[in-house]
Amino acid sequence: MTLDELYQPIRPELAEAEALVAKLWNETLSLVNGPSSSPPKPGGKLLRPALCLLAAGAVGSNGGLQRFVDLAAAFELLHIAALTHDDIVDRANLRRGTASLNAMSNDHTAVLSGDYLVARAASLLVRLNSIELLANTFDAVRRMTEGELRSFNKSSNLYTQEDCLKLAEQKTATYFAATCTGPTYFIQADCRDTLHQYGLSLGIAFQLIDDVLDLAQDQDTLGKPSCGDIVEGKQTLPILYMREGLPADEADRLEGMLGRPLTDEERCWTAEALERSGARQRTEKLARSYADAARAALQPLPASPFKESMLGLAEFVLVRGF
Repeated sequence: MTLDELYQPIRPELAEAEALVAKLWNETLSLVNGPSSSPPKPGGKLLRPALCLLAAGAVGSNGGLQRFVDLAAAFELLHIAALTHDDIVDRANLRRGTASLNAMSNDHTAVLSGDYLVARAASLLVRLNSIELLANTFDAVRRMTEGELRSFNKSSNLYTQEDCLKLAEQKTATYFAATCTGPTYFIQADCRDTLHQYGLSLGIAFQLIDDVLDLAQDQDTLGKPSCGDIVEGKQTLPILYMREGLPADEADRLEGMLGRPLTDEERCWTAEALERSGARQRTEKLARSYADAARAALQPLPASPFKESMLGLAEFVLVRGF
């Protein structure tokens, strides 16, 4: 199923959340560049706000989903802020097919813009009057940051599969879980563990496939520079599997590419080596096991169109981009 089909049960509320995100995004850009008649859109698949709204529907929000629009928008704003800061760290000039904020202006302005988006998201969350929700959301943000910080300055040859999975959990899956459990601070608290396990497993599957796509696709398809993890010297599971599956001389070549700009020929070699080494197949197999775990976690919830969409998203994260 397409994302449009999967989002059908929440289409009106998701459209409202998207409009609110676009409004606050445009406010951010206007502070940087002045008012514009056609500012670039924030873009993206809106997975995090969609998960928030779908989770609310799946646990039976009797008052409708309208009350969760601000919450869904806040989750997307925090995500965009994190991407803004990531682009600065990664020195990326593209995001979602358009110029990143640091490319539009400079790193200093982009840092402050990301901070501004965090502040606007916090304002939306505070209005919901739940200290527990705030604590859970920003604990997830803390864990995202911790994961990235701990990955710095660690030699690539010290990474294990467990390390790579832990990083995927911290930098992506923890926040997925927060978006899924957000509504349970207002309704159906007894469903929190179920939604947490779903979001955590889905987030790991999502990140593993994201790591594969980073190596397998070109810049035009990705909407951002390809092989960014190699250029930044990051250690992801497919890179680890490539090192294990390649002959010694090619594994040394891969190691020598980490942490520096790549030529077009090296990017093509990487995509081919990803297939030949079996790294793509191994990563996708593991990602599918996490997607299956996400689906299994939803078993206690009653049947509904919202649950069906959440089950469908567990498949979507595996096949997107292929």
